[in-house]
Amino acid sequence: MSAERTQDKRAREGAQAVAAARSGGGSRMVIAGVAIIVALIVVVGGALFFQHRNQPQNLGPAIPVAAAGPQYPVAVQGDSIVTGSPQAPVTIDIYEDFLCPHCGQFEHTYHPQLAQAAADGKAKVVYHPVAILDSRSVPPGYSTLAAGATLCAANAGVFPRFHDSLFTSQPVEGGPSWTAAQLQQLGTALGAGNGFTSCVQNGANQQRIATATDNASNYISGLRSDHLFGTPTVLVNGKIVSDISTGLWLDQALSGANR
Repeated sequence: MSAERTQDKRAREGAQAVAAARSGGGSRMVIAGVAIIVALIVVVGGALFFQHRNQPQNLGPAIPVAAAGPQYPVAVQGDSIVTGSPQAPVTIDIYEDFLCPHCGQFEHTYHPQLAQAAADGKAKVVYHPVAILDSRSVPPGYSTLAAGATLCAANAGVFPRFHDSLFTSQPVEGGPSWTAAQLQQLGTALGAGNGFTSCVQNGANQQRIATATDNASNYISGLRSDHLFGTPTVLVNGKIVSDISTGLWLDQALSGANR
């Protein structure tokens, strides 16, 4: 074969090699492009999935928001929530469990008067959220969850209606309870910020509630050795109210505030 033909053959082979390389490179570029598109679809699709999963309709029914009542000052002091003026002539302490049906009845009966007394400066009403019925919700633990969330709500500035909503739509003892997500949703509906959501989600107050419950039991037993701690327990000016079945105890307490 002549040198000229050899050069022509090599030139053709070189051109074919370049073309093949270009063709292969183009294929690799197409494959890379497809891979990027697939990755984007996965990322976007995953984001939409989690967004959809966290939509309110997937959290179960929303906790109904209780109607607004009288406005009164609220302050968190340790494990207690103080409502009304610190200088009020009467102090009413209420120990309650958010799953306790007797507490629900107590709130239904007396809360309007208590809230108005706190708003009018006639009484300082101190709420002590405790947890003694954790084993009686489905799943267990609602008493602690709700009590801790209420402290979160007080720090977030939405205590009155958060507290009232949990008792107005109280779960049945022994049945399904509200979840942390539903409690967060309630707080958000009332205007609580991200700090409240994180507080509930992280269970920030669970140990505080456990300690507060033990302390409350010891304190009440110390006041009266014959009094078994339960909920609701009510004190007026530091003395246990023996009978809260009628409104006489509250009328007497508030009549003293009018002197």
